Amino acid sequence: METKFQTSFIPRRPLPATPGSLAPQVPKKHRDGASIFVAIGVIVFVLSLLSIGGAYLWKQYLLGAQKNYEASLVERQATFNIDQISLMKAQSIKISLAKQLLSNHLASSKIFSIISKLTSESTRFISMDLTIPVGIPAPFELTLVGYSRDYPSVAFQSDVLNQLEKYDLRAVVKNAIVSDPTLNRNGTVSFGFTAEIEPSSFLYSKKLNSVPGTDTNVPSPTPNQ
Repeated sequence: METKFQTSFIPRRPLPATPGSLAPQVPKKHRDGASIFVAIGVIVFVLSLLSIGGAYLWKQYLLGAQKNYEASLVERQATFNIDQISLMKAQSIKISLAKQLLSNHLASSKIFSIISKLTSESTRFISMDLTIPVGIPAPFELTLVGYSRDYPSVAFQSDVLNQLEKYDLRAVVKNAIVSDPTLNRNGTVSFGFTAEIEPSSFLYSKKLNSVPGTDTNVPSPTPNQ
């Protein structure tokens, strides 16, 4: 009796799908998503190219504008006299330096005019010490040693210091004090004198700007005044 074998056939390649068959298909939504990403990539690529092109064109524009400015500057420089400008600049520096030195220069000799205004006819000063502080603007310290004929003369000298506005010195002399009156063997009375002097009154520039005739010495104070 012959034995019959039933063979099975498995195809190596998938059979083409026919209408109504159960063959798997790629979901449509996956294909749509891939298309969107591709479109976005293309747009980004195009925008990048446009940005690079725009940057290159802007750079070329700036380089051209710079060359035009340089050419214009050269043309304008040609219209000026460079040597004359250099000379005027050097003179301007000298003038500025001279003004600075003049504004800070002190006319120390003016102290004698100040002392003569506040000294009475019966008083003589025999020594003077003027201390000028260094650094911050501060009043100058004036120290004098003098003598008068007698005690009433010393008292009158003290009264003069209380009426400095009468001699146009109130804004110049501050805290003027007569101290230590001492009777000498010859009958005269010696005393000490201290005061603070406003620094601005010593400025040389102020002396130059003063009206002629206003800086002359006034008559010395006398007991009859």
